[in-house]
Amino acid sequence: MDNAQRFALAGTAVLALAWLAWPSPDRPETAAAPVAVPTVWERWDAEPVDWPGTADGRAWTPLKILDDDQALATDGAGSLLYVELGEAGDAAATVLAEPGTVPGVVAAAATDERLAWLTSVPDAQGRVASELWTAPRGADGEPGEAVLLTADTGDVIASGSAYDLQFAAEGLHWLATARSETLVTEHRSVPVEGGEVTVTGHRGAWQAAAWPWLASAGSDSLGGAQLVRTDTGAGVKVFSGSEELTLCSATWCRLIVNAEDGARTDLVRPDGTGRVTVAEGFTSAVSPDVGLVDRFEPLAERAVAAGDATEVTLFDLEAGEAFLVASSAGRAGADARRLWWSTGTGELLVWHVLDLTDLA
Repeated sequence: MDNAQRFALAGTAVLALAWLAWPSPDRPETAAAPVAVPTVWERWDAEPVDWPGTADGRAWTPLKILDDDQALATDGAGSLLYVELGEAGDAAATVLAEPGTVPGVVAAAATDERLAWLTSVPDAQGRVASELWTAPRGADGEPGEAVLLTADTGDVIASGSAYDLQFAAEGLHWLATARSETLVTEHRSVPVEGGEVTVTGHRGAWQAAAWPWLASAGSDSLGGAQLVRTDTGAGVKVFSGSEELTLCSATWCRLIVNAEDGARTDLVRPDGTGRVTVAEGFTSAVSPDVGLVDRFEPLAERAVAAGDATEVTLFDLEAGEAFLVASSAGRAGADARRLWWSTGTGELLVWHVLDLTDLA
């Protein structure tokens, strides 16, 4: 082989090596594998309680979990059910209220001694009429006979919060919208045993937080929310950016900044400390209530690759990171201390319930 051939072969080899080393627009570099999100089950020694999605042949959705084997739930007709989980893993349902039309039962509250719920149905003129009902609980937790506590409820506000109706200070408390020209939110309460309804007006839009707090809502929570105590009237100003929608509980505030490619969600203490980003893009909070058990923010994101499945994660505000709960869930919800999500459909539907106080 002459020198010209040797030089040609060497040049070809150099070009080949350069082509292999140099990235090409037509041959992109291999993307790095995504970092796996740690799971709740790897981080904590915990497991959910599984409930069948039908009780006595009736499909149900959790409204409030009372215990590991007792729950309040609604069905598709807006009825209120008391659901009990059997030792064999089956479930039985007792109908507590059948308003007859939707929305039906819109809020419920419970103590060890008593249950209470609000029903809302259209009247003959099409205006929604609401009633507050209550029932005692026996030693085994099962409900007794229901009685009407009051129909003087006002135009009830129900946001899906665990605090839409709550027992506190020997009474039951809820919010209503005043029928007036100006926007006024009414804090209403009635003694647990019945009696006259007390009404206190708060100018603007408000939502219930854990007693005794109310948090500003709607446009009143854009660019600077407020918290106010219903018992003393004392308030707290929550400072946020002019474009930030601020939704507060008694101990945490959720700040949402919208953008074309989704939104960023931060959590911060009402005094402005401890701000942390918990979600970006199209991930949203599972619950209207912020920072459950003063530590966790359950989140849900529709997984495009999995059709209609939802990825449920739990952001731990103490650790500053998110943990995977379920990668392919159906629906998800929460009350003040428990997170639930479904898997399966029809007769194979299962509700998985996790008590967050087991993790805190």
